[in-house]
Amino acid sequence: MSLNKIIRLAICLGFLLPALIRADMYVDRSIVLFEPGGQQRQDIKVSNSGDEVMYIQIEVFRVDEPGTTAEQRVKVDNPDELRLLATPTKLVIPAGGQKLVRIMNLEPDNLAEGVYRINVTPIVAPLAEEASQLRIIVAYQVLAIVQPQNPKSTLKVSRNGAVLNFENQGNTNILLSDGSQCDPADQNVCSELTSRRLYAGNHWQLDLPYDAPVAYSVRSFDGIKKQVFP
Repeated sequence: MSLNKIIRLAICLGFLLPALIRADMYVDRSIVLFEPGGQQRQDIKVSNSGDEVMYIQIEVFRVDEPGTTAEQRVKVDNPDELRLLATPTKLVIPAGGQKLVRIMNLEPDNLAEGVYRINVTPIVAPLAEEASQLRIIVAYQVLAIVQPQNPKSTLKVSRNGAVLNFENQGNTNILLSDGSQCDPADQNVCSELTSRRLYAGNHWQLDLPYDAPVAYSVRSFDGIKKQVFP
């Protein structure tokens, strides 16, 4: 469903009526990128395609140790510790309407890359007991990345047979996408490979179907390149 990533599907089942309530919300961006020297204020658009007023909550979480087993998402409540601000934190969107959420980078001179997750969640009133219904609430999550002042993209790749090892030795994230590998015995038989975003310092070990070359689109601060790893 478009580029937006569904982060939560909460289903509350009733027992009497087969009616369905759904939050018809759409967020126009899944990633917000703040580049050094660029615009430090960006907007995301939240739309309500339903026929009822929608109430939305916006929350920002700082991501510590992104892309590792130690990753944590921390909600910053102390205003003095805020480095990324999303405003307003609550929206009231009329039926068929839309509102903007402004994302502001408060630390334009950061030396290390900042990674954040912005939750956009519908707030739905509780159902009355006598009107039990099936309710589906769909929330969205926007990835916000604040690049460091002097970004460097350095991807180290090594392999051992059918195992490929990636290491991001730079200070900004690298996205590996559109990966593929073909059967060395039949080049018409190819497998799609997992996509992965590697943050600074991340390691990734990928088990391959064949001991053969691998192709990936590599998106970094330097642009997008199609690379083949023999």
